[in-house]
Amino acid sequence: MTLTQLAFYAFAAIAAGGLGLTLLILLRLRFPSWLGMVHGLGALACLALLLAANLRGGEATPAQAWWALLVFLSGLIGGLVLFRVLFKDRATLPLALMHGSLGAVGLYLLYGAAF
Repeated sequence: MTLTQLAFYAFAAIAAGGLGLTLLILLRLRFPSWLGMVHGLGALACLALLLAANLRGGEATPAQAWWALLVFLSGLIGGLVLFRVLFKDRATLPLALMHGSLGAVGLYLLYGAAF
């Protein structure tokens, strides 16, 4: 298993957690704020893993892997701004879906680069 594939699986696990958080928002259930923080910190760790994989690959790193890194980075920054600054403690379903759509695009790009 390559480092890029490992990053894909790690991002898929983080995305599954994000789906769980979105489901909690959809059902209008209150959840502790640390769940969102764990989701964000996990995404940050995955981003570092993907950066290491891309740098380690050198010239052989596909362009899709770099694009995936940029999409995931924009999703991380967007999540921080949306859920920690602008709409703290009142995340809405449309915001969660916009944030998650970036993650889905990043996973699609990373899948193409990893497999």
